Amino acid sequence: MTTTLALAARLRELDDAALVSALHHRTYRRTGVSDFFDLADALLDADSLQRALAPLDRTHLAALVALGSGGGPLTADELARRLKVEPATTGTTLEAAEAALADLDGLLLVHPADADADADADASADAPAGRVVVYDAVTTHLATWPASGLPSPAELLGTPPPPALAPVPDTESRFTDRLASERAFEAVTAVSELLAELGREGARRLQKGGLALPAVKRLAEALSVDADIVPVVLSAAERAGLAAVDDGMWLPTEAAAAWSHSPTRDRWRALAAAWLDALPADLRTLLALRSRAAWGDSLREHVAWLYPAAVEEAQRRVDAHTRLAEWLGVTAHQAPSSAGTALVEDGPEAATEIMAAQFPSEVDRVYLQHDLTIVSPGPLAPEVEGRLRGIADLESRALASTFRLSATSVDRALTAGETADGIRDFLSTISLTGLPQPIEYLIADAAERHGRVRVHEAERENMRSAVRSADPTVLRSIQVDQSLSSLRLIPTGDGELGSRYPRDVVFWALSDARYPVVAEDADGREVTLRRQRFAHPRAAQEADRDAELVVRLRQAEDDAEEDTGERWLARQLDAAVKARQTVIVEVAMPGGEVVDYLLEPTGVGGGRLRGRDRAADIERTLPLSSIRGVRPAP
Repeated sequence: MTTTLALAARLRELDDAALVSALHHRTYRRTGVSDFFDLADALLDADSLQRALAPLDRTHLAALVALGSGGGPLTADELARRLKVEPATTGTTLEAAEAALADLDGLLLVHPADADADADADASADAPAGRVVVYDAVTTHLATWPASGLPSPAELLGTPPPPALAPVPDTESRFTDRLASERAFEAVTAVSELLAELGREGARRLQKGGLALPAVKRLAEALSVDADIVPVVLSAAERAGLAAVDDGMWLPTEAAAAWSHSPTRDRWRALAAAWLDALPADLRTLLALRSRAAWGDSLREHVAWLYPAAVEEAQRRVDAHTRLAEWLGVTAHQAPSSAGTALVEDGPEAATEIMAAQFPSEVDRVYLQHDLTIVSPGPLAPEVEGRLRGIADLESRALASTFRLSATSVDRALTAGETADGIRDFLSTISLTGLPQPIEYLIADAAERHGRVRVHEAERENMRSAVRSADPTVLRSIQVDQSLSSLRLIPTGDGELGSRYPRDVVFWALSDARYPVVAEDADGREVTLRRQRFAHPRAAQEADRDAELVVRLRQAEDDAEEDTGERWLARQLDAAVKARQTVIVEVAMPGGEVVDYLLEPTGVGGGRLRGRDRAADIERTLPLSSIRGVRPAP
């Protein structure tokens, strides 16, 4: 029998790192755990076992059933031979059996029988190495599953998987690829717009997760998508490391700038690779097996069979990944595209070669029109679009996007470091229609107005910055502007307006209010300020409760070092009595010889152990002072 006694001894012998790692994978009660027997009890508790067993797939569950079906401990090879003849696990390989046993061992659901056999070398001389046995509590708990509506042990072994589906026909794949490429291009565009909008104004994350409704509406409008698509876009950006939460705000990361200026094919590759990397190992294997067949309902059916104790949770997990796959063009109408098939079979590079061939060609020329609009005849090259966004405002986004120049947009570009000549040269270079006169006038006027308002640092009492202008009318307008009232601007007596706020705060407030403002350093030279914020997420420092528990248990043993052996022996015997478990008791005889008795303990008290000798079939009473050790009977 493999009960609490065996698990407690195993827990005690594990090194701290291995024990903490195992506990990290288990959910168990920590209250009342004062020694390794208490910990073993907690790990073999019905609730703890259910939490450990429910997420397991059918192969792991079938392995536990096979190990607990009698016949003694099994090696990985013996387990593989037993599983491969069962309908649910037909064809199980030695490698699969070894992997399953390693996982189950890490979860403390199976016991290495060799550890017990080492103490009884004669009994194990002819036994193969690497034998494993399941804990009795696990077998008992699996037997109760039918009462909870879960599969019985026999059903875990005897229910075959759903039939495999036929591949998607070639005639359908052409339509699938066309739709998938459209979605992939739209996905890249949506993530680009998301990052641009987050860079302009971050989005507040709620404490419970998700975005506040105003942020969702703002982002949906900026991306030209339905509100329920915004979380999908944000998820894709987060997985690719392009957006993150910093101080409760969703912001672009520093990697977002390089991504936004990369070709469309490279941007899609980054998104697709992030999706693939985020797939759990089991789901990646499952999708690879169905890389040429429709996913959809058939995939959900297979997942329900594969995870019989956590059907809804497993299906939700699959749905989250497949929904993003549909949006990225990995699938279309739940059928893998050619690029999607290549992605799960051969990786992102192979998938990108296929997908990029279906993307529309990028252009680096636009139409400049007299009404101050700029129209691109196709998707713009990233380097052109990036600079154009700094000069003009995006009005509509599609394969042919429209931008609009305005005095505000040109002034914003000048504030960011552009020059009037630089703007003219850039627009002339990318224009298919020359530089219309209204645009020239707009640039010249904006350049002439730019810098009429200047902000510099001030070193006066209760004043950290000052605003000046050669035009007194402009200063008076700023002073009475209600949108700037929070700056507390007051005349200084020398033709300036002083503020107790820093220069940068005053500068951006004036810029947002559309004043032609520039910032100056202490020597009066113009400086370019950047408001772009990047996310620098910090990992939350949480206490490792499992590590703390292990330290506490070790410390308790150290504090009671002198009587640790006696206490451990007493706890072993108590556990054997409660479980009615047959054990081997090592007893020191008066002559110095140590004799092993095969006993079923019936009670401990008065310094003596009472139990039935299974070999001699008599009752024995042994003094505890003579007992040198206790181990589970094989």
